Amino acid sequence: MAQLAISNVRKSFDRTEVLRGVDIEIEHGEFISLVGPSGCGKSTLLRIVAGLESPTGGDIVIEERNVNDVRASRRDLAMVFQSYALYPHLSVFDNIAVPLRMRRLNAWQRLPGAAWIIPGTRGTQQQIRTEVERVADLLGLTDLLGRKPSQLSGGQRQRVAVGRAIVRRPKAFLLDEPLSNLDAKLRVHMRTEIAQLHRSLGATFIYVTHDQAEAMTMSDRIAVMMAGSIVQIGTPDEIYNRPQDIRVAEFIGSPKINILPGTTDADGRVRVLGLSIDQPVEAAPGTAVQVGIRPEAIRMATGAEPAWKGRVDHVENLGSEIFLHVAVGGIDGPILCRLESVEARTIGIGSTVALCPKTTAVNFFDAAGNRLAVRSMSYLQVANG
Repeated sequence: MAQLAISNVRKSFDRTEVLRGVDIEIEHGEFISLVGPSGCGKSTLLRIVAGLESPTGGDIVIEERNVNDVRASRRDLAMVFQSYALYPHLSVFDNIAVPLRMRRLNAWQRLPGAAWIIPGTRGTQQQIRTEVERVADLLGLTDLLGRKPSQLSGGQRQRVAVGRAIVRRPKAFLLDEPLSNLDAKLRVHMRTEIAQLHRSLGATFIYVTHDQAEAMTMSDRIAVMMAGSIVQIGTPDEIYNRPQDIRVAEFIGSPKINILPGTTDADGRVRVLGLSIDQPVEAAPGTAVQVGIRPEAIRMATGAEPAWKGRVDHVENLGSEIFLHVAVGGIDGPILCRLESVEARTIGIGSTVALCPKTTAVNFFDAAGNRLAVRSMSYLQVANG
C-alpha cells in the first residue's frame, strides 16, 4: 500500500498546457478515481505518476519520497492499460509470470533448461509458479492458465492484465480506462470484480475513467477534472449531491441534471419559473441564479399545490423507471423527471402534467457556475407578486 501526494503538477506539450497545477493526496489503501471528459488531462496525470511522462512542474511523492527523478521501473507501481498489453504468443500463466521472471531471474536463468544447470534456478521458478497460481485462484483464472490470449474473452483478458499487476505486489495500482473496450454488460460485471479485488487486497488504486458510473460505483473518493484542473474532490455522495461547480453537476449523473433559470427575491429566496423555493441563498436580491435539480428530485404534484405545468414530449421507458421529458413555458429545453413505472402508467406523449421539485435536493449556482450557500431549508410556495 502507498500514500501518494500529487503537488502542483503541471504539464505542457509545446505551448499547450495540459495540466494546470494539480493537487491530490491519496491515502493508504484508498480507491480514488480521476474522472472527466476526454482531453481533460486525467490519463496524462496517471502517466506522470507512473513515471512514463515527466512533469513540467510540481512533485510526485510516494511514501514521503519525491520520485520525480525515479525511473518508472523503480517506482514499484503497477499499471493496467486500456489495451491490456498481453503477449499473444505466451500462455495466461506466462503472461502473469513475466514481471516475476524479469525481476528474479537473470538472462541466463530465463533460458530453456536453465533449471537443470544453474544452481537456485529451480527453486526460484517454483516460487514464481506458486505466486502465479495464487493470483490465478484469486481472479478465477486457474482453469485458463494454459490458454493463449486469443482464446480468451474480453473480460478474461482484463483479469489476466490485472493478475500480471497483482503478482508484483506493487505499492499502488494505476488503471487507465481498463474497461472501455468491453461491452456494457461485461463492464458492469468487471466493475464489481475490481471493487471486490480492491477490498480483498487493501491496496491503493488510482483509476482513470471518463465513465462516471464506474467512478461512482467503485471509488472511495472521486476527483473530477476539467481542462487540466481538479474541480472537486469528494466521496461519490458529495460529488453527486453537493457539486461545488455546475460543470461537476452536469457531468455527474445520468440523465443530466436539470439546470433552470432563477432569480433571488428580497429575502434571498430563489424564484424559478413562477415558484419560489424557500431556501434563502447567500446572494443579493435580483441576482441571477442557476438552479440544478436532478430528475429523481422532481415529483408529480398533488391536488392544488403550486407546480410547473407542462406537456409530455417524450417518454423513456426503462422498465423499473420512467423518464418524462416535459415542455414547460419559460425555458427552451424540457424538464426531465424520473418516476416509478407504476406512477407513470397512465402518462403518455401529449399528456399534461404538474411537477414539483423536492426542495431539499436543489442545488444553486451563481452566474459563473460556483455553488451558492443556502442559509436555511424549508418549503416550496407560490411566489408572491
